[in-house]
Amino acid sequence: MLLFMFSVHGAVFSLRTDSMGCYFQEGEEVKMNMSVESAYRRSLETVMDWISSQVNMSKTYVLFRTYSTVHFRGGDWNSGGGCHLETLPDFGSLPVSDSDNHFKILYDVLTERSNKPQVMKLDLLKVTNMTLWRKDGHASVYYLGPETGPASLSRQDCSHWCLPGVPDSWNELLYALLLKRESFGRRNSTKPSQPPS
Repeated sequence: MLLFMFSVHGAVFSLRTDSMGCYFQEGEEVKMNMSVESAYRRSLETVMDWISSQVNMSKTYVLFRTYSTVHFRGGDWNSGGGCHLETLPDFGSLPVSDSDNHFKILYDVLTERSNKPQVMKLDLLKVTNMTLWRKDGHASVYYLGPETGPASLSRQDCSHWCLPGVPDSWNELLYALLLKRESFGRRNSTKPSQPPS
């Protein structure tokens, strides 16, 4: 099984991040003016092309998992943003977020390659929307552990998740996909073959 988790947090795709912005490397070339969205698209295209040319889909299960959201309020991770004291999910309607654009990019790349048989055998575990409401599930100030004590309020972790918690839901969805896939495969392998006509 191959599991691809695409994230667009921070500098996941960037060669380096500094006060001048993000730079992305494609092959040997450093792209000074490439947007995060273009880099995300390019990385998806690269992975899809690799799957098409290198992966034996009859022996390998490929699953894409969309990224989970961050919930910094009042700034980013390094500028006073935080998510401490959040104890309930956000049950209100949520504004359109960057996740919608990133999912559209993923959808577009998959659609562009839908004529390839390998793409038709992929599964997509879309966790982005279900994490939008869970502002209460992050490590926040507690991620340093009992020996160190709580983190500074100016350096909170509002992008990773506490366990048990939100990732357990992802695991249950993944498990359901695996059971469905196994059941479907077993049904297909037990069908009696038709006699030649």
